[in-house]
Amino acid sequence: MIEEKIQKLIKAKRAYYTDGHSEMTDQEFDALEEYVRQQNPDHPYFEIVGHDPSPYWSSAEHNIPMGSLDKVHNEDDIKKWTQKYKGSFFTLEWKLDGLSLSLDYKDSKFVRAITRGNGFKGEDISDNVVLMQNFKKMLPDFEGSLRAEIILYKEDFEKINSILSESDKYSNPRNAAAGISRRLDGKFCKYLRLIYYDITEMIDEYEKIKKLRDDFGLVTVESYTDNNFDKIISTFNTLKDLRPNLPFGIDGAVIKVSSIDIQQKEGSIKNKPKAQKAWKFDPPGAATVFLKEEWDVGRTGVVTPLAHLKPVQIEGSEIKKATLHNIAEIKRLGIGYGDTVMIEKRGDIIPKIISVVEHKNKPIKIPDSCPYCNSLLSNDGIRLFCTNHDCFRKEFYRTLYWIKTLEIDTFGKSLAHELYNEGKLTCIADIYRLKKYDISTLERWGEKSAEKIMENIEKSKNITPTKFLIALGIPGISDRTCEELLQTFGTIDELMNKNVSDIIKLKGFSDISATNIVNGLAKFSEEIKYLLKIINLKTEETEGSLSNISFCFTGAMEHPRSFYQNLVKKHGGENKSSVTKDLTYLVCNENKGSTKSKKAEKYGTKIITEKEFLSMLPSNSELPKKIRLVSYSLFEDE
Repeated sequence: MIEEKIQKLIKAKRAYYTDGHSEMTDQEFDALEEYVRQQNPDHPYFEIVGHDPSPYWSSAEHNIPMGSLDKVHNEDDIKKWTQKYKGSFFTLEWKLDGLSLSLDYKDSKFVRAITRGNGFKGEDISDNVVLMQNFKKMLPDFEGSLRAEIILYKEDFEKINSILSESDKYSNPRNAAAGISRRLDGKFCKYLRLIYYDITEMIDEYEKIKKLRDDFGLVTVESYTDNNFDKIISTFNTLKDLRPNLPFGIDGAVIKVSSIDIQQKEGSIKNKPKAQKAWKFDPPGAATVFLKEEWDVGRTGVVTPLAHLKPVQIEGSEIKKATLHNIAEIKRLGIGYGDTVMIEKRGDIIPKIISVVEHKNKPIKIPDSCPYCNSLLSNDGIRLFCTNHDCFRKEFYRTLYWIKTLEIDTFGKSLAHELYNEGKLTCIADIYRLKKYDISTLERWGEKSAEKIMENIEKSKNITPTKFLIALGIPGISDRTCEELLQTFGTIDELMNKNVSDIIKLKGFSDISATNIVNGLAKFSEEIKYLLKIINLKTEETEGSLSNISFCFTGAMEHPRSFYQNLVKKHGGENKSSVTKDLTYLVCNENKGSTKSKKAEKYGTKIITEKEFLSMLPSNSELPKKIRLVSYSLFEDE
């Protein structure tokens, strides 16, 4: 089984390096390779660099072998690696997404250009390289080797693809660079560019780039050198924000110990230098085996599949489960039992399956009845729904939604499950019928824990009408619609007396949403009446420093957009999702010709930065302790 996967990896390498097309994405390749590494770390495959030279070009040996780099995907791993080199200077370079090349010079004259190949020998593609932009036939007083990346700008990629037939089009700029650089006719090579990043016999990385740029006048990779590694990390994070706006592709950064002396003393393991790392942008992924699926029913009746996986490590965490979203995603993936799948994990979000790397052709059986109440499921082609309005699983998740919305601390899903199994938590109202001993008598829950939870439940009795309505978990009621409903009808009691025709008159309500709201309020009317007797509804309070001012937020910012929108709402302002003539401010950290910026300029709307917006608030006490505004000036002189 492992040998099959290794052959798949070798085939994918050959397809990319020799034929210029991809059989799998970078993420899929990295994940499958990591899976094989976890199963058999000493396999000879991991000593292989690159690929064997193409038979279509003559091969040539490198004067100095071209190794590959170990990859890392997170800050913790890169920090651990730096501990060994404390006090050293580090250099960060953009990791260009192209094809690596070595260029040899003798007596100042260009001799040949060789692709990385297998690290020891590659293809001599000199005839094509001389046609590329940024190539130089002569370098003053130099004999040795340079390293460069062959890249293709995004606009040139689009231009080339517009000329080619559908069957000949390239899938992305990197594959196009790899394929075009090996064309026997040299066609389109004039669109390729060389960006230089290495030169033999220098004392440190900073001097290398300086020599290439200042002495030879070559186009070099962007780099940043510092002995404060926090600044290196900050630069990397800023680079992630810049990535979408760059004219060419980058997939991370190369982090090096700057001293060449240290690099040489450290040496390499399996042809990978120990004093250099490739820090990738893409979230960490892994390949593993799909074992089975489990179906669950949410508060709205949507039936969601959860994948059970062969345990695999991602960033030190053992992953056993991943989301499959819905039946449409199952069909898109074509996933079946025993398949090798690619999973990824972003932060604390549950891992998800993003592709199938290897199929075993044992498809998943889609259920036709609810796994909890056995009622018939409806199928709209995208999702499954439990049609039973009284399905107990729906009610369980609606109760959890109330707990989460009201932020009842220490009352989590595991406790809710235990109380549910004991028959003491069947609906929202049951939360307020609980006694301390209902919790303290459960396994792993003592007197103090129970006392704390009861205190938190008591605190949850003081909420605003808006929060009360939202926490009910009725489809159609959201932050936006709730505000409109209460402004129009005044109280929850009044709202409960309205029908569909009353609600559908309001802006932003459809027949479906109005029907859902009316039916939901009617279904839970007895519970709502009970809750209103024990809940103290507070007056909605807004501070008016932003009243009569509207904001639209766009682009990359330090915090999620909802963070700023909540501040606007709290201080009496208005949020807009688009630029209109009556918009007061467009908040945007980088004003560089975006559609919204152009529209704002057309209407004469003032454009302000995130920092300027925050300065409009009456106090900074509500802001997180540390606000770090993203800097777009990456490589300023210190």
